[in-house]
Amino acid sequence: MLIPYTTTATQLQRNYKKVVKKAKLVKDAIIVFSNSVPEGVYMDYDTYKRKLMSSNIATDGDKENKLLALAGTWTKQEADEFNRVVDEMNERIDPEDWK
Repeated sequence: MLIPYTTTATQLQRNYKKVVKKAKLVKDAIIVFSNSVPEGVYMDYDTYKRKLMSSNIATDGDKENKLLALAGTWTKQEADEFNRVVDEMNERIDPEDWK
């Protein structure tokens, strides 16, 4: 997945059930942004268990590699591409739309 599913902290606070429903539907983690900065991740419990079991995090390997496997870390190129897309999206925001 190049572009992750995202939501805002405000959306999470105001529409928790919608975010939960979306997480269950997409069966993946949702990045939570606050002021255009990634602040956290939300995923439903079934997705967490599936990722935990598929990464063998519960059975072997060193702790850091297990955590990275669970987190689904990106390559530098994937992270750079994501940052570029977020920057482009922020540039297209018209402040007049928020008045």
